[in-house]
Amino acid sequence: MSTLNKGEYSGNILNLVEFEGIITSKTAYHDKVDQSYHYHANPHLSFIINGGHLERKNNQTAVKTSKDVLFYHSGEFHQTIPFTPDTKNLNLEIDSDFLRKHDISEELLEKAVLKNVRSKLFMLKLNSELNFNDGLSQTALHSLILDFVAEADVKDYQQILWCTKLEEFLNDNWNLNHSLEELSILLGVHPVTISKHFPKYIGCTISEYVRRIRITRSLDLLKSSNQSLTEIALFCGFSDQSHFLRTFKHLTGLNPKSFRNF
Repeated sequence: MSTLNKGEYSGNILNLVEFEGIITSKTAYHDKVDQSYHYHANPHLSFIINGGHLERKNNQTAVKTSKDVLFYHSGEFHQTIPFTPDTKNLNLEIDSDFLRKHDISEELLEKAVLKNVRSKLFMLKLNSELNFNDGLSQTALHSLILDFVAEADVKDYQQILWCTKLEEFLNDNWNLNHSLEELSILLGVHPVTISKHFPKYIGCTISEYVRRIRITRSLDLLKSSNQSLTEIALFCGFSDQSHFLRTFKHLTGLNPKSFRNF
């Protein structure tokens, strides 16, 4: 077992950038890499851009693919074994000083990753902000992280049955449009109640939540299919390619073609 210090990963490290308390990088696995158990000195997130890993931690083994954003606590032993030669991750590492300064626990950070529908979008937006590399980049990165975590620090809605039902319905019918009145009839809840309280429990409005799901689903299609941008846009519930492009850019900082070649 080994300890990986700040900025160290088991893969080949690309494009490492460090700001105050924040380290970002890409890791590629084209060559043979260390596959032994290890842990990191700082908590970190890894978005699998291409390929996938066999992950072992807490006496469990799981397959992780490009559908996943992974979270590891500081000092958490784990093993990652890439199973394709084109596996590539986008990483975000946050040191303890940053977390302490902003009163963020590792548990809240993990909750943000696991519960937030925009985890992959957040990682891409963060990476895009780094490309500006100007005097505002550090402030922008800090704001993105704090906003991402803040969305997870919302009221527990597990006992609010209509909210749980609505979230499930939106995830099952993510590429269809539904009016607030239709949702009100479905849930048996007044439209004002839905509109007012959904952000309190989820962290964003219903329309923003649906847009995030649609763009997140489009990421898989862009990587795994040869469909045109127009076909993907229509399949994902957008009125046309232009609407899709604007929303994609807003949520990820990239255009779809750039992500396809990312």
